[in-house]
Amino acid sequence: MLELSQVILGVRDLDAATRRVEALGLTVLDGGVHPGVGTANRVVPLGRQYLELLGVVDEAEAQAGWYGRALQAAIAGGDRFVRWSLRTDRIGEIASRLGLAAEPRQRVRPDGVRLTWQAAGIALAAELGWLPFFMQWDDPAQYPGVQPVRHASGATGVAWIEVATPEPDRLARWTEGAEVPLRVVPGAPGLRRVALATDGGEIVIG
Repeated sequence: MLELSQVILGVRDLDAATRRVEALGLTVLDGGVHPGVGTANRVVPLGRQYLELLGVVDEAEAQAGWYGRALQAAIAGGDRFVRWSLRTDRIGEIASRLGLAAEPRQRVRPDGVRLTWQAAGIALAAELGWLPFFMQWDDPAQYPGVQPVRHASGATGVAWIEVATPEPDRLARWTEGAEVPLRVVPGAPGLRRVALATDGGEIVIG
């Protein structure tokens, strides 16, 4: 398995961003905090994928590590898509092929449940924006996309994502064999726009 997993919208104010996303007819769940990192997220489950709102909740912790600093730098000019990921069940094989290292990561949901997964290439993805990173959940039942929700808009998944890259061949290597509705467009490098499929058409964000 190798498929689109999440698109991450970096936001300066989680509550304000949540209200804007809810106004699109989407249900937003509190995802919880990333321990020791200074960030927290909100999640829009979409079945096989999810939209993540990622923000800083502890400035000191965020400034102490590369993850928080990268997010703060990315959203200095306002909310924007910062990166995206592919979900797999063979992260060791993929990491080896691309010269990456898989590392354990975690966050704690508001109900106290600790979610754990492995990630590979996340620092590079944070730096470039257009290159995906890879995730493998230790317990697939904890995958955020499958949380049961009802969206007023009838959203059912990600219709497409739009990426601009200066290195299309490199992007092709990273996404080789993946199920991902990817549109490569000209322009400044990064994850540009995302469209969600709904019963009545598409919701385009970005």
